[in-house]
Amino acid sequence: MKTKIIPAINAQSFEEIKEKINILKNLTNHFHLDVASKDFTGYETWKNYNDLPRINADIPRMDANNSLSSHKFAVDNDVRISSREGSQKFAVENNVRKNSPLTFDLHLMISLKPQEILKWAKENVKRLILHLEASQNPDGLLKMAKKTKKEIFLAWSPNVEFEFIEKYLSFVNGVLILGVNPGRAGQSFLEKTYKRIEFIKDKLKKNQKLMVDGGVNKENFKKILSYEPDYIVMASAIYNTSNPRKSYLEFLKDANGRE
Repeated sequence: MKTKIIPAINAQSFEEIKEKINILKNLTNHFHLDVASKDFTGYETWKNYNDLPRINADIPRMDANNSLSSHKFAVDNDVRISSREGSQKFAVENNVRKNSPLTFDLHLMISLKPQEILKWAKENVKRLILHLEASQNPDGLLKMAKKTKKEIFLAWSPNVEFEFIEKYLSFVNGVLILGVNPGRAGQSFLEKTYKRIEFIKDKLKKNQKLMVDGGVNKENFKKILSYEPDYIVMASAIYNTSNPRKSYLEFLKDANGRE
């Protein structure tokens, strides 16, 4: 099994979201959007669900004629190591398809009433990631989220006991383990997260997925990868570098296990 790397965008505005998508849009069509509120996380991000339908219109995708050349440009100009071109090209072409629309996972670090989840379930949203501990009606929120027909993941925060999420596990498509506290990007990875990853893997069914998010960087990436999660979500380690495209490609190459 190969772990998929999903770039995360923790932004203050819709314009910032579009800027960050544009940086990587020829390398992937799948992004993770953080949505955080001050009342739950102490930190505020963009959180206007009405912007979501506009993203695909505002950001043109590659067409069939220039997609391959765009991939080659990314390899040649960002990595600049000719012997690795095949590996990088393989990783990119398996991560994005010609004319593929942009799709998003929404990490909803906000307090939601059950009906409010419907506003976030736009056509270009693939997954809804829920913090049930933030809701006054977690059972109702999950039930309503299931009606959207989107993939539903539970977010498991460092300060939430497993007993709280345990009763919901059989009703979701997967679990996102947070290696940091919900909210701001750029936090340090909590060491206890490794044990939590190991623990939750034994609790998930074969058809359920595991996602790791928060505090992932060059130093801990390979150790996290060794636990074989289905997805690793990365924000600062990609975007807060001098060359985000190169950083993304290098993580992608490691995840694909190719030299």
